[in-house]
Parts: sequence; C-alpha cells; structure tokens
Amino acid sequence: MAEELRDGRSTRWDPHRRERRTAIIRAAIAAIEAYGPDAPTGQIADMAGVPRTHVYRHFEGKQALDLAVSRYAAREIGEVIRAGLATQGSAMDVIRASIDSHLGWIEAHPNLYRFLAQHAYAIAATGSPADDAKAAFATELTALLQGYMQLFGVDTAPAERVIIGVVGLVDTTAAWWLEHRDIGRDELTAELSEQVWLIIDRTASALGLHLDPNSELPAIPASVAR
Repeated sequence: MAEELRDGRSTRWDPHRRERRTAIIRAAIAAIEAYGPDAPTGQIADMAGVPRTHVYRHFEGKQALDLAVSRYAAREIGEVIRAGLATQGSAMDVIRASIDSHLGWIEAHPNLYRFLAQHAYAIAATGSPADDAKAAFATELTALLQGYMQLFGVDTAPAERVIIGVVGLVDTTAAWWLEHRDIGRDELTAELSEQVWLIIDRTASALGLHLDPNSELPAIPASVAR
C-alpha cells in the first residue's frame, strides 16, 4: 500500500514535469536563436524563468539538453518539409517546394541551424535518426522518392543513397549560403532544384525511366504511400 501511494504521488507530477521540460527546451531554443549556438545555461535558465540549477533537474546534463533541443527541432523541420513535399504538380514543382521550405526554415532560424550543425556528430552518436534534422529531411525525401519509384514500377533500392547525396548537396550549400548570402533565396532555390533534378534524372534514366521534369506527376495511391 505504501508503495502504491508513493507511486501515485510520483506519477501525479508527471504532466507538470513534462510541461517544465518542454518549457526549458523552448527556452533553450529561444536563447540559441537570440544569443547564438553556444548560448550558456544561465541564459537558457533566464529565458525559462527558473534558477540555473533547475535546468538540470530535468536533464541529466548539457548533452541531454542538446539532444532534446535537436529532437524538437528535427520534428519541426520534418513538418516543414512534409508541407513542401505535399505540393501537387511536376517533379520540379515538388523539388523546388521542398528545397524552398528547407531554406526558408534555415533563413528564419539561422542560429538554431548552426546549433544543429555543430552538434550533428554528437546527436548521431547518442540519438536516433529521428533526432537529427538532416536525417529528418532525408527520411521525408526518401519516402517520397520510393513512393514514386514503386508507382512507376522501378527498383526502389537506389532511393536512399540517392537522397543522401541530394541532402548532402542541399545542406552543404545551404550552410555556405547562410554565412555568405552571395545570392538570394529564390535564386539559390532555382539553382539547387536544377542540380537535384540532374541527380534524380540520371538515376531514373539508369533504371529505364524517362520523365519530363515539368509534366504533372500522378498522385501516389494510398496503397503505395507510406
């Protein structure tokens, strides 16, 4: 009976702990966006409105907090990318929309993007692919490409490695652009879209599939979509 009461008291506070944990994650993101990717714990605590010592009552250490921030951001990026990929139209329309969505998120959250880039290796070592923003981008694109490959009746095996190359191209270029801003976002979107299409078209042609980049794509049936 005593154990049951103790368990009851403990679980009663679970919603409060989750709310406080989420508030600290959001405060960490706000501090990163305001002060840069190396925002210290003190600034995070100030943003959260709690003493500094309270931050690590909810996280085992800085690495755990960094992982939670990356996971939160990865989910947000995933939602943004899914919205871009939901675009109806030609292959080029879909490519442009997804790249523009990605660049738009980076443009709106430059310091958070820098934070994710700085912590990418640590996140890959300690988290899951779902915790990595770049992996979230790759996952969404791979699923879409596999859906179309199934629809057109070609081997889906190359999809993941093609998308890894595409994401590397887009992400590396985006990182350069963020620091240099040598061209506008619209121009960069157009440039990257052409480059990505060349990669996808080369893969499709090798599989015997020839597509017009400007012709409307058929809808992926529910039986094929993930």
